[in-house]
Amino acid sequence: MGESSEEKRSVMMDVLSIYIPSFFNTIGMSIVSPILPIYARSFGVSFAVASLAITANAFGRFVADVPVGIAADRWGRRPMMLIGCTLVMLMAIANANATNFTLFLVFRFFQGVGSSMWMTSRQTLLADILRPEERGRIMGYFQAFMLLGQSAGPSFGGWIADSYGLVAPFYFYAGTGFITLVISYFLIHEPKGLIKKHGDGSSHTFSLNDAVRLLKNQTYAMACLATLTVTLQRSGIRGNLIPIYAVDELGMSATDVGTILSYATLANLILTVPMGYAIDLLGRKPVIIWNIILLAIANISFVYSKDYLSMSLAAIVLGIASSGAGQAPSSLAVDATYNERRGLAMGFYRLISDVGSMIGPIFLSSIADASNLQMPFYVMTGILLVNALLHTLFTKELIDVKKNREEQMKQGIKIGPFKIGGN
Repeated sequence: MGESSEEKRSVMMDVLSIYIPSFFNTIGMSIVSPILPIYARSFGVSFAVASLAITANAFGRFVADVPVGIAADRWGRRPMMLIGCTLVMLMAIANANATNFTLFLVFRFFQGVGSSMWMTSRQTLLADILRPEERGRIMGYFQAFMLLGQSAGPSFGGWIADSYGLVAPFYFYAGTGFITLVISYFLIHEPKGLIKKHGDGSSHTFSLNDAVRLLKNQTYAMACLATLTVTLQRSGIRGNLIPIYAVDELGMSATDVGTILSYATLANLILTVPMGYAIDLLGRKPVIIWNIILLAIANISFVYSKDYLSMSLAAIVLGIASSGAGQAPSSLAVDATYNERRGLAMGFYRLISDVGSMIGPIFLSSIADASNLQMPFYVMTGILLVNALLHTLFTKELIDVKKNREEQMKQGIKIGPFKIGGN
């Protein structure tokens, strides 16, 4: 991180260049989420085939994660972000004008590639410019703006589709992509001295030895394990089985399911920023462990929930547990790779995360098919508890938490209207 990059940073610049683009990028993805299956079905395909519209996008991210990280190391983070925004925007327009389902899937795949280009490069750039003592809280704000986009997008997208037709959300997605592109172009700067840091282009490759070396880094490997477990739970339980369980086992309506999940999102949103401060002031390791334990408690709570109230309470616990589940492992991964090619390390980290997203629904749904709808919750609870034990035994805290906490208390810690410590 060059000094000039530090000098350019301010609270306002963080808001404009880090938080606002993430909001528009996420709200664009969320706008099309409620109409994707319906739009896919308009091509005359089955429900199972229609689900490929989601899988194709995730597969595009999976394929691109590591190559994008390598490219970001070689040519810079900013160019990858700009190309990614442009690709997302163009593919959104192409989706709206697809003449058959095969083309639609191709466009969704490349949209996933574009999404990976923006997100991987953005995460790498954050790793470049953020100091260890502020990494958790900035990532907390970053996550909060993404959650705002995720919360607002679906209802807005449904209204757009009802008012202007099924293709309209894709044009709005293109519009949010354009806004993200403009903001990124004018406000995001490439930290100086990073691209030439590793010498000539011969080092900008990826091999099995690179993966082995990264995973031999015990703390980085544990961060990858944490994100794999969290995304496995998020995609397999929250995104897939909770709605099915609520409808099939408890006889709830789609509206009930939507509001129950919104409670989880709201609890997550409220606690994301305070949890970011906890990551910096208490440490990455305790936040990861307690978040995973709370996720296990939430999972088992859904099994014993028999009505709307108990499901809602379990969802709130799920939201609390999720509040630090993303940024704590991410902060730990950055801590552990300060001497690595940052783009490669973040690309591989995101690849592990996307593996969890891809296999979660398949793995846990297969367990439900082979037994019953309760069994996947028990299995995921067991996986989470084993993970908590592994993190207790093997995860190392790489920042000086005590020193960081003392320095921050001297300056005063401000969370919203509240201030702790200081003069």
